Amino acid sequence: MRPRQSRQINVHLSGLALGLLGTRTFHVVLPTQRQAAPVPIRSTGASQAIGKLEPVIAALASSTMVVDVTLEGLLHAPELPQILKGGARVMMVSNEHPEILERLASDPALQDKVRAGLKKLRGAKQMKVTSRAGTNLTIDVEGAPVGGTWGFANKPGMVAHWPGGLGLCFPKNGTVNGHLVLAPGERDE
Repeated sequence: MRPRQSRQINVHLSGLALGLLGTRTFHVVLPTQRQAAPVPIRSTGASQAIGKLEPVIAALASSTMVVDVTLEGLLHAPELPQILKGGARVMMVSNEHPEILERLASDPALQDKVRAGLKKLRGAKQMKVTSRAGTNLTIDVEGAPVGGTWGFANKPGMVAHWPGGLGLCFPKNGTVNGHLVLAPGERDE
């Protein structure tokens, strides 16, 4: 599924890869919707490309696999629950150059690592984030919705993200306290 602003090389390579797997493919091409949000929504997962068009939702929901190469991604699109309910697997491909995506290919070992991380996150009450640059955050994560992906969709109704090995939660408003400092060279440690 792609609106016209999708990175065309990724659209082409996705079709070739699916063909090598022996699948029958079709493209759903939609005009890019006019920007309605006050800030750009690129790569946020909040694609407005489908625009609640029922024939598009039906086509995607009845597919075995949807390769999402939209500029924004479908993760938070209002139509995603209907698409997943139909049994489709959704593989979101980040709007990155193929060279970057190739270097960040999914590793099957991520599934167990992500599941272990999600289990820890579900059982946690508090998260502490610090850095040498001065970040010092305390986050109440008790009861926060938890989710994640290991970079491949291995069952119907699942969303995956490439590149991906991701565990996350959504803390409630007002539960993050402290300071976040961004500095050159900052990275996960």
